[in-house]
Amino acid sequence: MDEIPQVNGFPRYSSEEMAHRYRQLRELMVRHRLDAVLIGGSTGPHDTSVQYYCNWPPLFPVYLIVPRDDDPELVVRLWNHIPDAERISVVKNISFGGDDHSELVIRVAERLGGYRRIGTIGVVPYTDATAFGSERLVNLNPDYFALRQVKTDEEMKFIRIASSMNDDAVAALASNTAPGMNEYELAKVIEDVYLDRRGTNLIHFTLTTSMADPEFFVPHQYQPDRIIKAGDVLVTEISTTFWGYTGQILRTLCIEGEPTPLYQEMYEVAENTYSSIVSIMRTGATIGQVLDRAESIHEAGYDIWDDLVHSYGGGGYLAPIVRTRQNRGATHPDDWAYPDGAVLVVQPNVIEPRARAGVQVGDSMWLRPNGVEVTQKHPREMIRCG
Repeated sequence: MDEIPQVNGFPRYSSEEMAHRYRQLRELMVRHRLDAVLIGGSTGPHDTSVQYYCNWPPLFPVYLIVPRDDDPELVVRLWNHIPDAERISVVKNISFGGDDHSELVIRVAERLGGYRRIGTIGVVPYTDATAFGSERLVNLNPDYFALRQVKTDEEMKFIRIASSMNDDAVAALASNTAPGMNEYELAKVIEDVYLDRRGTNLIHFTLTTSMADPEFFVPHQYQPDRIIKAGDVLVTEISTTFWGYTGQILRTLCIEGEPTPLYQEMYEVAENTYSSIVSIMRTGATIGQVLDRAESIHEAGYDIWDDLVHSYGGGGYLAPIVRTRQNRGATHPDDWAYPDGAVLVVQPNVIEPRARAGVQVGDSMWLRPNGVEVTQKHPREMIRCG
């Protein structure tokens, strides 16, 4: 992490990066004729909007007020959170919001009283919006998500660190998964890899099932109470967060046994589809091109359940979301073109038609004019373990 700037021993976004973000934000204010922007929420599984503009990841709902022609102010709900906010935030104007949420809303409403048009980013509950004057509020989340889709060189440093933790988590699963374990024990195997490196869990979905008599086809969000056996398959999807940024890795592992013909064929279809899509991904690639490549899944007699391609890396689970033409299509039209600098996840979750068995393979990647930089390094072949 030597390449990451520090503030009081914590990672921080550089002055140049923050200036870039606030420049973009003030351009939105001019475009929408806004007097200020109100950024709300806490840092959760996919919402890092407050952290993005101040560097500090709040654990409870707070508000960051950014006037068009004045310095931003961070209003913190809890008194005991202020010292860390002062140590970590690059916004220096920090005030106490109150011991409960109603006090916070009153204080923010007072500060917003002189503004006629206020943009909102992140989470602003309806009851808060009413107190602030909902007729004055303009939803900036679509603009914000469009900004977050494209990652800067500095943001990629954070994403690469998060991605390296994903690699190490898969390597730990390959080394430590064995018959006799309970599936919920896999969470400890995964998280132990990065908890002492300032990594935090975003997701670690898993499924285990018998390859000879499968029952499940897509990883669980919550690990079930199931004893792992020889001849099982382990399918996993892992995203680690490093200071608000994420990578994603999806792998399939065989436990004390070789893949059955069904699993071998599904994996080959998934791997070939992944490689085919990645081969055309570059700045300007279109949704239609991705959908054309995805047809190979149905031509092989299989289907998908999970999304096939989505934007990612920091700022949320971002559109466009692409599946296949036969399976719910895409959120954007065929001629929509990916911008330079977008971070994507390509992740074929190939399943057999009865939805009893499935595999996954995938990575996050940075889109460039001549192709992609895959941010994970762990090999994609089907992994043998146990």
